[in-house]
Amino acid sequence: MKKILLTFIGNNDCYTGERPGVILSVLREMSFDKVYLLYNSDKYLKPASDILKYCRKHHPEMKIIYKATLIENPTDYNTVYPAMYKSVREILDENGKADYTISITSGTPTMHACWIFLQQGGVIKAKLIQVQRETGISDVNFNLDDFPEIKQVDLVKAELTKLSRENKILKTRELAYDNIIGECLEILQLKEQIKLFADSDISVFIHGESGTGKELVAEALHYNSSRKEKPFIKVNCGAISPELFESEFFGHKKGSFTGAVADKEGKFKLADCGTIFLDEICDLPDYMQTKLLRVLQEGTFIPVGGAEEEKVDVRILSATNKDIMEQVRQKIFREDLFYRLVSCKIYLPPLRTRGNDKILLSNYFVEKFNQKQGKNKFLSQSAINLININPWQGNVRQLQNAIEAAFVYPGDEIKAEHLNIIDFDKSSDFVEIPGEGFDFDGEIVPKYYQAALKKTGGNAEKAAQLLGIKPHTFRARLRKSGIET
Repeated sequence: MKKILLTFIGNNDCYTGERPGVILSVLREMSFDKVYLLYNSDKYLKPASDILKYCRKHHPEMKIIYKATLIENPTDYNTVYPAMYKSVREILDENGKADYTISITSGTPTMHACWIFLQQGGVIKAKLIQVQRETGISDVNFNLDDFPEIKQVDLVKAELTKLSRENKILKTRELAYDNIIGECLEILQLKEQIKLFADSDISVFIHGESGTGKELVAEALHYNSSRKEKPFIKVNCGAISPELFESEFFGHKKGSFTGAVADKEGKFKLADCGTIFLDEICDLPDYMQTKLLRVLQEGTFIPVGGAEEEKVDVRILSATNKDIMEQVRQKIFREDLFYRLVSCKIYLPPLRTRGNDKILLSNYFVEKFNQKQGKNKFLSQSAINLININPWQGNVRQLQNAIEAAFVYPGDEIKAEHLNIIDFDKSSDFVEIPGEGFDFDGEIVPKYYQAALKKTGGNAEKAAQLLGIKPHTFRARLRKSGIET
């Protein structure tokens, strides 16, 4: 019978200073076939990754699974218990009959109590253990004459209560954190902006390079708003033929043009009472900018071939990877429409500036594809080095695609050579120096350091040889430039 460990993961569960943390202490003394690390925030993916690395080295046969158990308030029993119940049921459905052990020490006191409720209430048949610095690992049992019995209530009543709680959770939880992975300052600020702007009808403009996750931000804004149960309609303005814009946006009546064999509702009608997300907004032709401005001002439009105005209540989110203010200056984008769309701005930083988020995201994608494909892959140190130094011109989308492609190679270890990283050569004989100048040592030289490291798979000594620099000098310059190897 499979031996399975369930535990929450926290910042100190791998190491506390130089001492092994709670989970590491358990894994050093007990053997398991599978370990579920439950996490209620993206920030715990880093210690989860540390546990994974330890097991790859010392227990390669052990399967480590990150289990998202997202809880709005980890000290509120009304949100903690339903979330833990849901995760436990999913684990039971996935594994069936097994020898389960639950470590109750990690997490909040509320989580500790809920583990006891789940086990004593008969939801999961498992052994409870605790870890203490003085006594080490010990069983948690309730062999006391005066300990109250926790009974499993009528199943139908329990399911109705569970569904009621889950519906309440779904309506109140902050979905902004579900798919936006990151802990760098810019991402933390972005999440605060989402919380601030979400439950409002103001137009929000999202800008950032291609592949940074603008659609995820738009989804988070919608699903955290009072419109979350209404439609969320996504429109890629760059993928619509110029002659079809009006029909796509506002719909058309039967017979209004060749091929219009029936009435069709447009995107704005479909989004009524909900949210419409206009991606690549700078690709709107001039005549559609005028019509969109009218919808924003009056909330009305006329379908193609129609005679009567139709009224809609729609919140508009928009995004682009272009410099929209430069488009306004060049009279390509209407200034009055710009001010209507850009009530508030949210900026998504490029992946190359996000520091350790690159590894957090990489581990997240590895685990995602592991679960999807039933594999047990992990990143080698050479792959981590390459991920750290690569500029990722395609941002998060490129990183995800590179890791997914690496899953075609045999074996569990993802090596640097498995990451098929394609970057367009943007070099040119033409050198442009901006009017305000630039910091040569701070902006130009580090790019050559990174290029040399990339070419040598993160080997600092070989990179130094390529650049004609002594290895110890090169390492000192890397530290000064803040470049990790």
